[in-house]
Amino acid sequence: MKVLFSTGSIYHLPVREVFLLAAEAGFDGCDLVIDSRFGRPGYVDDVKTCVEVLPVYSVHAPYTRVKAWKNHKEALIQSVSIAKEIGAKTVNFHPPSWYSFELAFFTWFRHVIDFQREFGSEGLSLTLENMSLMGKRLMLAPYVLNDYRDLIDFGIKKNLFFTFDTTHVATFGCDPTEAFIRYYRTGRLKNVHLSDFRVFKSHLFLGRGDLPLAKLLNTMRKLGYDGMVTLEIAPDELPKAREWLVKMMGHQRAFIELHWKGGNV
Repeated sequence: MKVLFSTGSIYHLPVREVFLLAAEAGFDGCDLVIDSRFGRPGYVDDVKTCVEVLPVYSVHAPYTRVKAWKNHKEALIQSVSIAKEIGAKTVNFHPPSWYSFELAFFTWFRHVIDFQREFGSEGLSLTLENMSLMGKRLMLAPYVLNDYRDLIDFGIKKNLFFTFDTTHVATFGCDPTEAFIRYYRTGRLKNVHLSDFRVFKSHLFLGRGDLPLAKLLNTMRKLGYDGMVTLEIAPDELPKAREWLVKMMGHQRAFIELHWKGGNV
């Protein structure tokens, strides 16, 4: 199993600094989140040098607009291209959002027959991520395929692989271990986005929420899951001072390895 750090967790820092911090904290690699900076001339070349620090095992297609890319389909095409250039194993993306009126993306998404063939993605896997409810008093389901079980059925039919997000499934009141087992049994689970959750608070530091993450990690070990696990927490969960940032990142990596290895780190 590879333990990765999501660059989106400290997106406000220069990307190379994120890789250096993740390496110092002991992570195996990074989950590279594509953001608006990727539309700048020369930025992708700068990112390519980061793999000298740590490998990129997964690329996350943008969930905010990149001005240089005209639509979601092109953003996914560009993400696949970047992933191939830097040797990533997966490209992850979100399903269309009805709340954001992504009608053209939805129409295309619904009509693709085989996503792997559509993108010529030999050597890497396109993964679809389960999404969360949004809001506090009025909880909205802003994405299509809101029920992760429907998303799994769609993905199998359309030749997609999966990224499973613990916080996202928790917003629906689902047991993350039960959801993981369902994903694992498909044989198509490539990555687990790991964070804690409590009511109205998502992507928390591991141990700051109510999710049984130790149970989940032990279940993953017992079932023989050997894919990727990505620490993906909200930026405000981490300190600003570099010394403490590295310590807290290392603490989270140690938490994952402790429970993954059954107490034998």
